[in-house]
Amino acid sequence: LITVMFIGVTMSLPSECEAESKRVALGISALSAVYAPLFIAKDVGLFEKYGLDVDVILISAGPIVHGILAGDVKAAGAGASRIVASNLEGSGILMLAATNDRMPYMLIVPPEIKNPSQLKGKTVGVAEYGGLDDTAMRYALLQMGLTPDKDVTVIQAGGKGTRFSALQQRAIAAIVIDPPYTLQAKQLGLNFLFDFLKSSPKTVYGTLAAKDSYIKQNPEIIQGLLKSLVSGVQYYKTHKPESIKIMAKYMRVDLPAKAAEMEETYNVFVNTAKCRPYIDTEGVQNLLNELGRKIPKARTASPQSFVDMRFIKELDESGFIDSVCQ
Repeated sequence: LITVMFIGVTMSLPSECEAESKRVALGISALSAVYAPLFIAKDVGLFEKYGLDVDVILISAGPIVHGILAGDVKAAGAGASRIVASNLEGSGILMLAATNDRMPYMLIVPPEIKNPSQLKGKTVGVAEYGGLDDTAMRYALLQMGLTPDKDVTVIQAGGKGTRFSALQQRAIAAIVIDPPYTLQAKQLGLNFLFDFLKSSPKTVYGTLAAKDSYIKQNPEIIQGLLKSLVSGVQYYKTHKPESIKIMAKYMRVDLPAKAAEMEETYNVFVNTAKCRPYIDTEGVQNLLNELGRKIPKARTASPQSFVDMRFIKELDESGFIDSVCQ
């Protein structure tokens, strides 16, 4: 059983085709600003503009793969680590685009922890094993000279808000988090031990994915989703006040009470979002390198086998992306 939540309200724009809109269930694995272009596409009617009737559904990272395989969702904004790991097991889910190749994550700890060595023997929290923040946490620990599951215990500790509260209560000693929590962390005097924008290699973040069979059978829908994504990125970059309101709405953040947090969130994510959302295969290889520590198949897999960038390439070569991203 997969529990889902429908989010968003649509404002209609004219469709670029007269045919009836194609219905699509689009899963989102987290209420994160990295999916702002998809939230925008839903909120301002970009999906409708490109001939789609999209239901945006919140499903946590693990079940979203099952949702795709069961056909409950047709495409998804989901963590790349989860998609790659499922593909290694034969899911056939492919990444079509990614708006970011850097993660604006921070590894944060309580004020009394001043250096990485103080994490030895302690417990740190991630959302779910195999998810992107789990991969990020393990990478950061290794970079700081600590071996996950040996020097430091890694546990599943729930969503961002739950983990942030657990850190404040000292139930866990570290989390990996992104804005808007980073501003709150600063205000609370928490320490930042690792900055992923400065110190991590390329990755795949803000991913749009679908099953290979669905991609093959529905090329027009895939094209419409990607047109909406590209247009959503451009809107994000050029409509700051409106984008902040949309992000707050979908992320369930109270405005104006949390205006400063959303301002910081916007400023961080808008600088890393790509209007040409090609997937960097170097980033895929880096994910495989991390997954290979636990999944032997990842050690010999080719990065190209996890992506299908034909549609983005077609949009680019046709001049669509140039016409939108000005």
